[in-house]
Amino acid sequence: MTTSMRWHLPILISLTLAACAGTPQTQVDYVPSTEKFEGTLPCDDCSGIDTTLVLKRNAITGEPRSFYLHETRIDAPGGERVDTSWGKWAKSRDVSDFERKIYVLHPEVGTAHVYVPQKNGDLQPLGARGAPLTDDNDQDIMLQRMTPNLTLSASTTE
Repeated sequence: MTTSMRWHLPILISLTLAACAGTPQTQVDYVPSTEKFEGTLPCDDCSGIDTTLVLKRNAITGEPRSFYLHETRIDAPGGERVDTSWGKWAKSRDVSDFERKIYVLHPEVGTAHVYVPQKNGDLQPLGARGAPLTDDNDQDIMLQRMTPNLTLSASTTE
């Protein structure tokens, strides 16, 4: 190796590494494979239904896979009753408002459950007639998202 090549080779390698480091990074959307929600739903014959919902998604595509729903009726006549269900769930659009997304849970046994995802990540349960569930003060009831949101905010990506 000649003397001039010894000087030029490190400079060439440094420029190549600098060029590679300066390439724009592609944005990767984070898709949570498991999301957990908790809250207390209204109950006609008890103090409330303590609810835990776990939604499973395909980690690559984000498409719905399965769910696990655990409900405990608080102060129910005859003692607390526990119901557990699981099955498949699907994303859909509300037929009366195509802008509104809905999640429909289809348990292996029992009736379907319907939720509306909120912008903050919480889920709003809908009643049998499609109206949002409310408490005694007419406040909307939500299942709070317990899974941390790992997406980057717009200010950190700029």
